[in-house]
Amino acid sequence: MKLNETPFSTAASPKDVPYPSDGYFNWLRSTATHYEWAIGDRAGSNLPSQLQALTASAEANGLTLPSIFTSFMADPTLHKHLRSANGDYLRLAESVLPFANGYLIRFLSDQQECAHWYLFVNSTGSDHCVVSSYEYFDADEMDYELDELKETDFQFWTESFELFFCRYWI
Repeated sequence: MKLNETPFSTAASPKDVPYPSDGYFNWLRSTATHYEWAIGDRAGSNLPSQLQALTASAEANGLTLPSIFTSFMADPTLHKHLRSANGDYLRLAESVLPFANGYLIRFLSDQQECAHWYLFVNSTGSDHCVVSSYEYFDADEMDYELDELKETDFQFWTESFELFFCRYWI
């Protein structure tokens, strides 16, 4: 999903990537694995139950999650290829959060809980992008009311989940 197709107005500067997206993370499978500071290390054991709950929440809202997203989250071998320089870890929301004619899904947080990355999926589930926020938004545990969320609370990072991790890998 391109920036102009989203409700967001602020964007991180784009960076070139060394690998083309193929929808399967094959480029990532060819990179080295890491046994320290991999993004799935801190809370990876929680991902299967979180993914199951998230999938049920999406279905209850008539939403199909992007297959690239669910297959990545379900594959701990891929997580070992992504090392975090600052303690980021996979932390999957268990419910979709309705927002701006679509849904937000938290999937990554930094170790100090200061920054969070979200998948934004349009209302039909046909397209997605990745955004971030310095605020913590979760449908089940949130200090905000839904009507308090604003597009300016988020920064657009990239037009696809796979491309986000290709840039993250760099």
